Amino acid sequence: MNKLVLVAPLLLAASAYEQVVDFFSPLAPVAALAAPAAATSAKGVAGVRSVSSTASVADVVTAANAFMATLSSSQLATLQQTFNSTNVQKWSNLPVSPGSRLGLQLSTLTAAQQAAALAVVQAATGTVSGDGFNEVQQIRAADDNLTANGGGSAYGSGVYLIAFLGTPSTTSTWMLQFGGHHLATNITFSNGYATGPTPKFEATEPLTFTTANANVFATGTVCAPLSNEAAAMLAMLNGLTAAQKSTAFLSQTFNDIVLGPGQDGNFPVTRVGLPVSQLSAAQQELVMNAMAPWVQDADDATAASLLAYYRTQLANTYIAYAGTGNLTTSGDYVRIDGPNVWIEFACQGGVVYRNQIHYHTIWRDRARDYGGNFYTTVTGTQVAKSAELFSVYPNPAPGGRALQVQLAQSATAATYTLRNTLGQTLASKSFRGDAVQVPTDGLAPGTYVLSLVADGKAPATHRFIVK
Repeated sequence: MNKLVLVAPLLLAASAYEQVVDFFSPLAPVAALAAPAAATSAKGVAGVRSVSSTASVADVVTAANAFMATLSSSQLATLQQTFNSTNVQKWSNLPVSPGSRLGLQLSTLTAAQQAAALAVVQAATGTVSGDGFNEVQQIRAADDNLTANGGGSAYGSGVYLIAFLGTPSTTSTWMLQFGGHHLATNITFSNGYATGPTPKFEATEPLTFTTANANVFATGTVCAPLSNEAAAMLAMLNGLTAAQKSTAFLSQTFNDIVLGPGQDGNFPVTRVGLPVSQLSAAQQELVMNAMAPWVQDADDATAASLLAYYRTQLANTYIAYAGTGNLTTSGDYVRIDGPNVWIEFACQGGVVYRNQIHYHTIWRDRARDYGGNFYTTVTGTQVAKSAELFSVYPNPAPGGRALQVQLAQSATAATYTLRNTLGQTLASKSFRGDAVQVPTDGLAPGTYVLSLVADGKAPATHRFIVK
C-alpha cells in the first residue's frame, strides 16, 4: 500500500502570532501553535529521533558532537571548515560537482555515521509534515527517482553533503550547511540562538512520485516535495480580485528565481507589485499562509517567532507574480518581498522529466542571511566584510555597559551608526582614531546592528546582543 507523507498546507491563525518577539531575542514559548504532525520516519536511518517538541540549539550541538564522535580525524578535517564570507556561499541548486560545496558526502559515510549526520539536520529543522526535515528527506528521495529514470550518477539521496562552519557550540557563532541537488540548508547559530535560517534553497523534480527503494522512506511512499509551498502560493493568488491581480502582475519573464546562489545581498532597491496593506484581513492571512511553508523549515520556535516578526511588517510587504498565475507553466513566478522577508517561487521546464515542469524556490531575509554576519541590506545598502575592518566586545554586552569598538586601522574620519533590526537609527557619532565606545544605556535586551564608515571606505557592520 502506498503511504502518503504529506498533510494539507498548514493554515496559520492570527492568534498564533499575538505575541510579537524580536527574532534575535530569546524565543518566546509557542503555545499558540497547534502541535504539528510528526514527519514520516526515513526507513533505515536508525537513530534519527522523532521530534515531538521544539528543538533547541543545545539539542543541535549535542547531535553535532555525537556525529563528530563517529568520525576519523581526516573526516573531521573535511567536516569542519572556517566560518567566513567565502565558505558560507558554498551552496548551489545544481548537482554536486567538485568545489561546489563543503563537507562530507553522505554516500562516503557508514550507515551509523549517516544516521548521526541526519540527526543533526533533524534537530535543526522543523517538524511540520511536508516542511522542515520531512521536506529535506522528500527532496533527497526525489533525487533517487531521477537516478532511476535516466538522470545518471550525479543524482541520488547519498549525494548530499554536511559541513560545520566554525565549531558547534552554544557560546560561539557557527553554521550548519546541508545540501545537494535542489537543496541548500544554511542555518547560523550564535551564542545559543538560531540567528539565521537563511538563505534556504529548495526545489524538486518530479513534482510527485512514489519511492521505488527504501533509501529514504519505505518503498511505495508517495512524495510531493514543495506541494505545501505551491498550494499556499496558489491560494494567495486565487484570493485576489481581478484588479488586484492586475496591480500584482509583472511584465518581465522569469526563467528562474532572481536571488539564487551567488546573489547574496542583491535585493531590488524598489519593491514592486501589490502592497499587502491594500488587502483585506482575510487576504493578508493568505499572504502569511504563503510564507509559512518556507519559514516552517526552521525549527518550530524560530519559525513561530519569525512569522510573528514578518506579520508586523505586512504593511510594507509586496506580492507579485508573472506568467499565468496558475503555477502550471514554465515561466510562472511568484514573489513575496517585505522589509526583511524575500520568497520566490519559479516554475521551470523539466531536466530529466522533459514533459513536466519543476519548481525552484528561495527564502532569504535581508537582515538574517548567514546570521547577518557578512552583509545586511536592512538599511538598503550592502556592506563590506565587517570582520576585516573592526571588532566589537563584549558580545553579548551586559545592559548599561558600553560596547568597545576596535578598528583594524586608525581612521582620520569615521562615523558609527547604531540601528535596531528594523533599520531604525538609534544613535550616530563621528570620531577619529582606532577605537570608540558605544553607550548601551536605555537599550532593551535584543540584537542591534552597528554600522561603521571609515575614511570613505565601504560601510561595514556588526551585530551585537544586549543582555
